[in-house]
Amino acid sequence: ALALALAAGGAQAQKSKDTLRVGLQAQVRLMSLVYNPHPETGLMVTPVQDPLIIHNRETFKFEPLLAKSWKRISPTILEFNLRDDIKFHDGSDFDADDVVYTLSWLIDPKVKLRFKGSYNWIKRAEKIDRYTVRVHSKKPYGPGMARLSLTIRMFPSDAHGALKTKSDFGKKPIGTGPYKVVFVDTNRGVKLVKNKAYRHATAAKPAASIGTVIGRAIPDLQSQIAQMKIGKLDWMHGVPKDLATAILADPRFTVSTTRGINFFYMGIDASGRSKNKALSNKNVRLAMMKAVDRKLIAEQVIPGGTKEHLIPALCNRVQVGCDYSTKPPAFDLAGAKKLLAEAGYPNGFDVVINSFPGGYQVAEAVGGELRKVGIRAKIQKFGFAAYRKAQRVGKQEMLVTYWSGSGGLPDASGTLNYWFSKSRKGKWSGRNFWHDDIINDLRVKGENTLDPAKRRVIYKQAYDRAIDERYIMPIALRPGVFIHTKDIKMGKFGMTSIGTDLLKISWK
Repeated sequence: ALALALAAGGAQAQKSKDTLRVGLQAQVRLMSLVYNPHPETGLMVTPVQDPLIIHNRETFKFEPLLAKSWKRISPTILEFNLRDDIKFHDGSDFDADDVVYTLSWLIDPKVKLRFKGSYNWIKRAEKIDRYTVRVHSKKPYGPGMARLSLTIRMFPSDAHGALKTKSDFGKKPIGTGPYKVVFVDTNRGVKLVKNKAYRHATAAKPAASIGTVIGRAIPDLQSQIAQMKIGKLDWMHGVPKDLATAILADPRFTVSTTRGINFFYMGIDASGRSKNKALSNKNVRLAMMKAVDRKLIAEQVIPGGTKEHLIPALCNRVQVGCDYSTKPPAFDLAGAKKLLAEAGYPNGFDVVINSFPGGYQVAEAVGGELRKVGIRAKIQKFGFAAYRKAQRVGKQEMLVTYWSGSGGLPDASGTLNYWFSKSRKGKWSGRNFWHDDIINDLRVKGENTLDPAKRRVIYKQAYDRAIDERYIMPIALRPGVFIHTKDIKMGKFGMTSIGTDLLKISWK
């Protein structure tokens, strides 16, 4: 009883200290989305740095942030009028020099970044006067506003420019956002404090509610739960259903779920890269999809999932350009067995299902469903690095895991670019196991179109084809699931990889 009282006291004390202690599943060694694009990094750095504009997750419109207004000068030129009252955390003024510096550095061919394609659509940035800049694109680029609202955050030109090793900026980044970084340390974690000088809050990016946030990396979720119980953590995310049920027996804790655009899916190699001949047969892929009871998985396996989380397509209509008219095949075990027999596999075949952290349980459930029709599925549980290597070298017969919509990009282009693209040299991306020229051509056409209505017409054809050809089947949305002390409240919607951001968390 004394131990429980002490633990409860420890948990409550943090509210009195206005300090939120967050459990992270990976170490944030660099607070940098350009050098360390990981969901945990995004959670901690998003409230530190600001983009020019912001996408409102409630209205699904682009709104001012560091830029107070903008206009399109031509199909390849956007002009932004900047606020003249913004300061970086180090006290320096934000102005056009910072915008030009940031964009010029990101597109510099000498700067090697993992997701360079997020920036190299920009031709150049032009300073008109101290608070006016023009962004020139190489050609009309439909997702430009989405990229400027999410992916591209402003650096202080003096501080960042002075660094010989630019990645060092991630050790203590300087931004204009609602939180300031106190430290980034492999032992102590990440500490943020409220930026009291934050004056440009909007509904889409509000001011910080909680005074201090400390993120601690504890990769093992059971260890995180133990830390919750002894009052060392207040909040954790991504908890599997069995662990969530166990900790919620403790009356000090509750669960919150959020709805966003992240979803679970099963992708099947249709191009023959993995050398599993059966998968190249469209009817075999159809049989595999019919064999999976999506409703059962949503309700019984996905944490926070219900039948309402079933989705019909690989994009969500809250994203700019998303549209579709097809839906996944209906669950039909008898029909699946018949298709397999007609395709020459009456006794099934062997298949390996790859997955990575966060997707293991759904992969196991899909494997169990396939075994009911004779398909002998083996689950290969990779870490992120091993998964990417297997993907790159073609060792991926099936992939069952979750997709975060390009980190929450509010544009339908991100998903098509990730899965169905070719490189600039005309070779298929290492992530592409479908090699569909029609989808790739539609992807490029939609990207080079500015009118959102016309982009929806183009992307609808691409997303419908992905389902019709039985390449990838969406299973259900992946709700954000958070276990926390009962003195915390959260918003209900989140389009980030994790399913929320720190600015949506407050004390009751």
